[in-house]
Amino acid sequence: MREIRVVTLGAVRRGEELLVQAVGRNDAGGRNFRLLGGGVEFGEHSEDALRREFDEELGVALDDVSPLGTYERVFDHEERRHHEVWRVYEATIVEDWPYDREAFSFVEPDSGAELRATWKRPRAFRSGPDHLYGETLLDDLGPDPHSAQ
Repeated sequence: MREIRVVTLGAVRRGEELLVQAVGRNDAGGRNFRLLGGGVEFGEHSEDALRREFDEELGVALDDVSPLGTYERVFDHEERRHHEVWRVYEATIVEDWPYDREAFSFVEPDSGAELRATWKRPRAFRSGPDHLYGETLLDDLGPDPHSAQ
């Protein structure tokens, strides 16, 4: 079935670092990452979906949520063509514990898969083997407005 999936993602910062999720290895010998978030359900606003995803997956609330941009990605995965539209928001996490850890695991409720989140500097995606999905997103992030975290 051909469909466009709407995804909402959160750009959460800790100083110069972004909270990202590891999503597999790449051909350059590094890992692939993306911002945390998930699918938007029919009739659900993307900001509400972002808050729901962070609550379901991490058990945290978001604050200072503001739109960053909308991105589109068409890609092949497991021999299938996929089409996603991403609504990305900058946000802060209300609870302190994610900022206190270098990395942590969480469970995706729909699949039961254990996932790994970590803090990475965006410049590491420009110069190393690691890759951030949503390449143009790096340019749009600009300077860190929440550097006091």
